[in-house]
Amino acid sequence: MKIFKKYFWTFLITVLLIFIMVCSRLPIVAEWYMQNCYPKIAAVLSFFSRIIPFSFFDLLIIAAIIALLGGIAMVCMKRLSLLRFGKLFILTALWIAVWFYMAWGIAYFRPDFYERFGIEPPVEDKEFFEQLVLLYIDSLNRTYVAEPYFFDSNEVKTEIETLYSKHHEILQLRYPTGWRRNKKTMLAPVMTKMGIAGFFAPFFNEIKVNRFSLPITYPYTLAHEMAHQFGIASEAEANLYATVICTSSSHPLVRYSGYLQTVSYLLGTLRKTSPTNYREIMQKIDPRVLADFRAIREHWHKAINPTLSAAQDRVYDAYLRTNRQESGILSYSEVTGLIVAWAEKEL
Repeated sequence: MKIFKKYFWTFLITVLLIFIMVCSRLPIVAEWYMQNCYPKIAAVLSFFSRIIPFSFFDLLIIAAIIALLGGIAMVCMKRLSLLRFGKLFILTALWIAVWFYMAWGIAYFRPDFYERFGIEPPVEDKEFFEQLVLLYIDSLNRTYVAEPYFFDSNEVKTEIETLYSKHHEILQLRYPTGWRRNKKTMLAPVMTKMGIAGFFAPFFNEIKVNRFSLPITYPYTLAHEMAHQFGIASEAEANLYATVICTSSSHPLVRYSGYLQTVSYLLGTLRKTSPTNYREIMQKIDPRVLADFRAIREHWHKAINPTLSAAQDRVYDAYLRTNRQESGILSYSEVTGLIVAWAEKEL
């Protein structure tokens, strides 16, 4: 019994690490975990985080920095051996990694969108794609919202939450999978300089949307981060879910945000595949909408620190590739293929 107590935590972390490795090799096990275990974990973590207005993730970062600096100071004062400090550092890093994957990160090992939905990746069809872009542009023009500088973030959140509740079955999401609340973060100034519109912090199941974002992009970003909270790891898939949710809304700002961001991704792909037709199709966009596209670019251009933004891109790209997202940060734009597949599925 004494031996068991002595080595219990070592045994536990070993078992959990082995399970995570199994999930990384067997997507079917990862899918089982995300469908059956993750919703319960998300419910517990988000239950506590939703009732506190500040970010637990911020506290975790502060605690980690204090612990690291304190450990270094103790080593310098010879109150802690370097070997002991190294062991504690490695053990802490391992527990944080286990916490991350068991709390959400196993989502990276799930079968991809096409396998889960039982559909084939779309075959390249430029004519179909261009017609689809035109359909989205037409909807975008019709849903234009003039000067939405003031909006109720709680109203937007409630609308998107309602839509996820309504469409969760067609999106193959377990609902409710906990609670979703946009938490304020002390990292907002740094996020802005790095060009980060939002992120999901799985350690405490917290959603963060940068309040520096323009009102016309806020709903789409919130819907994207909510998709992550539901257990969707792929950035492209989270974008698709945000597109489906926002464009199905009756709320003017939410709907316009959905079409605006979606068309932006579609145009990025069109520009590469059909540069000649791209110029022609661009002329069909309402000048007021084009002004909003420019406003978004200028808004972030003024705020971003190029050095910090480039560093963040490199780190996040490496992070995504490490977690089986082979396209790295380019995976955001891969939503166009998913939109085409979704359109073909719905036709």
